[in-house]
Amino acid sequence: MPELDFFEQLLLILAVSLVAAMLFRRLQLSTIVAYIAAGCLLGPHAANLVHNPDDFGLIAEFGVAFLLFSLGLEFSVARMTSLRFVVFGLGGIQVLVCMSLFALAVYLWGVAPEAAIMIAGALALSSTAIVTRELERLRQFNTRYAQVSIGVLLFQDLIAVVFLILVPVIGADAGGADYAGLLALTLCKGLVFFAALMAIGKWLLPYVYHEVAQSRSEEIFVLSTLVIALLAAWVTHWLGLSMALGSFIIGMMLSESMFKHQINNDIRPFKDILLGLFFVTVGMNIDLSLLLEFWFRLLYMTIGLLGIKFLVIAAIVRLCGDDAMTALRSGIALSQAGEFGLALITLAYINGIVPLDQGSFIILLAVSSMLASPLLLRHSAAISAFFLARFGGERESAADSGKIVLHESGHVIVGGFGRVGQTVAALLASNNIPYIGIDQNAELLRECRQRGDNVVYGDCTRLDILDSCHIADARLAVLTFKSVELARASIARIRARGVKVPIIVRCSEHGDLEELISVGADWVIPEMLEASLLIATQVLSILEVDATLIDEQINKARKSRLGKETRRALPG
Repeated sequence: MPELDFFEQLLLILAVSLVAAMLFRRLQLSTIVAYIAAGCLLGPHAANLVHNPDDFGLIAEFGVAFLLFSLGLEFSVARMTSLRFVVFGLGGIQVLVCMSLFALAVYLWGVAPEAAIMIAGALALSSTAIVTRELERLRQFNTRYAQVSIGVLLFQDLIAVVFLILVPVIGADAGGADYAGLLALTLCKGLVFFAALMAIGKWLLPYVYHEVAQSRSEEIFVLSTLVIALLAAWVTHWLGLSMALGSFIIGMMLSESMFKHQINNDIRPFKDILLGLFFVTVGMNIDLSLLLEFWFRLLYMTIGLLGIKFLVIAAIVRLCGDDAMTALRSGIALSQAGEFGLALITLAYINGIVPLDQGSFIILLAVSSMLASPLLLRHSAAISAFFLARFGGERESAADSGKIVLHESGHVIVGGFGRVGQTVAALLASNNIPYIGIDQNAELLRECRQRGDNVVYGDCTRLDILDSCHIADARLAVLTFKSVELARASIARIRARGVKVPIIVRCSEHGDLEELISVGADWVIPEMLEASLLIATQVLSILEVDATLIDEQINKARKSRLGKETRRALPG
């Protein structure tokens, strides 16, 4: 068979990846594993249709850069602050303990110290993609064990960025004092670059995106995002640092921007395709003969990896004050290896730190653990209950284990738990009506939880958060929005999903409220207008105006401000 040229190889890779992704999705397995399997099939160790995987190395590395760019967009200061103990406390201890155990084990296996550090770091990380996807599918984002797992994953993602920075440094041909000097120089470069991008992100990029938005051209907006992300990656590469570092920092600088969601949506197709190509190149570098020769070793080492991480994470979470059920479910959720670990091992191989045979075996080990993870996550409650019963513990209720009761039906959702939300919740509780409160103020939630309020952290404008609170089976939803535009978009998404729950909308401002009714709101309460009418009622009453006349004038004023098509703007 004649050798395929670059374009033919790329077309073949995309076609096989497509078929593998569809097949694995049908089997409810991760598409990451599908891409790796496609690479194994096409690579030099199997069908040998792609002879030199390194030809696609640069393009594939852009996938990691875009992944870090998207990750940076999610790292807002507010999110980090609200989860600071879980992120930096639990996450830091978990990575340190797991890395120490794995580094010692791998070093005794006969691996060089530099390679042992890289392998240990890769195995200590978990799969953000698999865990978040399964939590979303199971609608468990707002349980305590999910919050712990996501917090630890955030720290792991941060430490993965550090590892990706260190790969070219450790791979450099330096030793002793020169190695230490190179590490210090790299750190200084990173700090200077970080400060420069902070300034660019604060003062330059908002102006650039404002000008781009003025063009009202999706093509220009997408192109500008690609140029900015790739330019940041190129600068860090030029400085001798990881391409992923620049993409992550520039993404983080844009995380507070008003354009964040549009940027994230625009970059997603490029990220998914290029990241898929990256994992295909990972699969191409796997020596499948190792699977046939060492399958038994791979099996018991996979069980060992899952078991060690499960025990370590569960013990750390329990020692930090959480209940046994939360600790066990967190350990199960984070027991697998992850996509950042695969990326780290591949880059370590490219930079000559990890030999090909060792890297291939570690990738097989990581992929095996990722294959088992979705099944373990779906049965984590039953597995945890078994452990508690087996070792003398008592099975805890949902309210005790997660300290949150996520009612599945017949409840009221209160989106926004400020003074109004708390008043509504108190009246619901006094009438024995179950409710779930949602708010993003972490300090407020801590106080409310101490009082016994059933409230979870989240953004009530997001459909996935509302889904996790079972909005489709609720009796009523009381949702707070800052603007009419945000309310219109959110209500439209809820109704487009087919959710028929009655919805009361409370807006901080009033505007085109007729449209809110038309897109699916049942009642609309414009807060500022109603407050002004209440004050006017009190003023006229003090001035001894007839009560009947006051009612007529207030109703007339309300209708004139809301419009005659919004008679459902207030109940009754």
